[in-house]
Amino acid sequence: MLEKVQASQSSTKVVCSLRDIVVTKQNQARHEEKVCKLINQYFDLLLVHSDPKFVSLEETFSRIQDFNCQVYYTGYVVQKTSENPVFSDEDKEIIESEQPLILVSVGGGRFGHELLDCVVKTAPLLEKIIPHNIQVFTGPFIPDEKFQELQTLKENSNNLRIRRYTPYFLNYMQKADLSISMSGYNTTLNILTTGVRAMILPFTGNNDQEQTIRSQKLNALGITKTIYPQDLQPDIFAWRIISYLEKQINKIKFDFNGVENTAKFLKDFVYKEKIA
Repeated sequence: MLEKVQASQSSTKVVCSLRDIVVTKQNQARHEEKVCKLINQYFDLLLVHSDPKFVSLEETFSRIQDFNCQVYYTGYVVQKTSENPVFSDEDKEIIESEQPLILVSVGGGRFGHELLDCVVKTAPLLEKIIPHNIQVFTGPFIPDEKFQELQTLKENSNNLRIRRYTPYFLNYMQKADLSISMSGYNTTLNILTTGVRAMILPFTGNNDQEQTIRSQKLNALGITKTIYPQDLQPDIFAWRIISYLEKQINKIKFDFNGVENTAKFLKDFVYKEKIA
């Protein structure tokens, strides 16, 4: 497609849309050389959906100065809550309850099963100490056998509910006293925009450092608490949860106007091209 656009010599412009942290490669120098070649050959504009005060592209990609196209930071692209939501009875019971809530999630559900296992095994310990309900969302892509295994494990826990998905996840996060999750882009932004107290476990499969970088930065700023693999033992994890519920967290505002800024950059870019 890119080659056809270029060969047509039309007025079509090509824009790259990029999130905050670039996944590093085993041979980073060769990877960056390839990216620079492709960007300079085919792309007219690069939009980075990040706030450089938190994460700049240079931190995970060293050769931005070698790009021939313009590079703009748009701010973060964030999800907004639904206006006047019509909750199901199941959602309404939790979201509008006076009982405090711990929210647990692992994104789509393909990863993070070790976190879900630990939460389910920790729930009986927490039931004896704190009054919180625990709502787990496994993600829609969790294997059926794993979902059933978790349902079986939780049978003796009155403080725990397990579901695959809700369209009102952000409403749950606004209600929660604590969010426990992975540190992917979307979930992390939900945490930052709602200001919820959060514990996050970075995904490290395939030597992927994206979530580790994000969680370490947030941990250093006192915004979230990083979960380490050695924490995933029920007695240790219960203590970590109880201890963190008692702590004050820092709230720092980043640029969350990514949707509006992206539209503005694109409109300005098209306008300049028209009058050029």
